[in-house]
Amino acid sequence: MKIKRLTYGILGTFIVFFALVFLWKNFFNKEKIQKQTRFLMDTYCAIQVPGNTEVLKIIDKALDRIEEIDRKFNALNPKSPIYEFNNNDVPISDPEIVGLIKICQQVSEQSNGSFDITVYPLVKLWGFYDKDMHVPAAKDIAECLKKIGYKNLLIKDGKLIKIKKYIKIDLGAIAKGYAVEEALKVLKNAGVKSALIDAGGDIYAIGKLKDKPWKVGVRNPRGEGVMGILEVSELSMATSGDYERFFEKDGVRYHHILDPKTGYPARGLMSVTVISPNPTLADAWSTALFVIGEKGMDIVEKTSIAEAIMVTTENKILYSSGLKENLKIIKK
Repeated sequence: MKIKRLTYGILGTFIVFFALVFLWKNFFNKEKIQKQTRFLMDTYCAIQVPGNTEVLKIIDKALDRIEEIDRKFNALNPKSPIYEFNNNDVPISDPEIVGLIKICQQVSEQSNGSFDITVYPLVKLWGFYDKDMHVPAAKDIAECLKKIGYKNLLIKDGKLIKIKKYIKIDLGAIAKGYAVEEALKVLKNAGVKSALIDAGGDIYAIGKLKDKPWKVGVRNPRGEGVMGILEVSELSMATSGDYERFFEKDGVRYHHILDPKTGYPARGLMSVTVISPNPTLADAWSTALFVIGEKGMDIVEKTSIAEAIMVTTENKILYSSGLKENLKIIKK
């Protein structure tokens, strides 16, 4: 099926929830929406569950799980196995981390290296870790490219080891999605039938709200206002955009989604939103497709990976054919 191209406006992909709308609709009901928010994984994580105040205990447990993942998977946390792997060459034996890295390797293969967790040296070179953001010299980027490559990672006897000593990893492009998936498990295991999980734009909608799918809005990445609405139930949404972490120099925007092949920020798109039943894969593929660019929509259409919405730097909107029924475009 053909990909639809809309040029009358920019459909952004920063996910916003209509929590206030839901709240006033349920104000006079016995079961109000209970919500808890914490600052985790360098963003605000919020969980909403319709019910009485007893569900707050369940929400807390789900947020505790996200916090646990935040500590374990943070490459900048000196107590994390990933920090030890990067800085002290200690193999990673934690089965949870090794299991997620197996998924990373699969996405790297499927995306022909557009998704690569060994970009740590590049991210550091550009100053996105210490917020000393700058454009590196071309020779430094070329030298740094020699220090990355997902094929330099090896899982042997249940442990992650380096083929080359200088390899360092960062799971930031998949960890939030995984955290959402784990929070989802906590809620469902506790019997929750309806909820909305939001980890800084990585979301999952459990069940329905008052017998109708949860509604999420899609905003303009360069401005304000809702440009589209999606109805989702038992689905995740993850967004990668050039507006999340960026700086400008000489009128050029430089963002943190770096192309592992060029060493520079990926070009061609402003944002990508991936819709999938699997939050972990949605997160990883939003990054992979952003790096691949507009041609990545062909991958979406030809496979069963997910559905996607792309906004190009030329203000074109692309969305996969599977979204035809539940994506509502709103003219501005």
